[in-house]
Amino acid sequence: MAQSAISQHIAALTSIPSQPTAADMSRAEAKPSVDHLMDTPLPVLVNELGVTLIDSEITDREFFGAVVQRKTGELLLTMPRDRSELEHDTVARYLLAQALGVDVPPMSAPLTTTRLEGGAV
Repeated sequence: MAQSAISQHIAALTSIPSQPTAADMSRAEAKPSVDHLMDTPLPVLVNELGVTLIDSEITDREFFGAVVQRKTGELLLTMPRDRSELEHDTVARYLLAQALGVDVPPMSAPLTTTRLEGGAV
């Protein structure tokens, strides 16, 4: 996927108005365990963590999703719409683990993640 398309997508995500929730305020103090992250139904997990889940318009088959952490701590998770339930669930949990600092094994090829710090794209 072209880096500029990813950059534009991340820029669009960060421009969405912030809506902090109680979960946003408490997320910094408590991160989920690996078991909780992997076993909790995804809709429940997203709600507990106060994550904003957004359908991505990106159709590139090499784009599996992205997570952006705002300065407020709020997490925005964007996922392609046209993926299987298994792929959506697996990638969402992995991206959340990466963003929250939950120690999980790396994904196998072809999935790779890139961490951008300080708003650098």
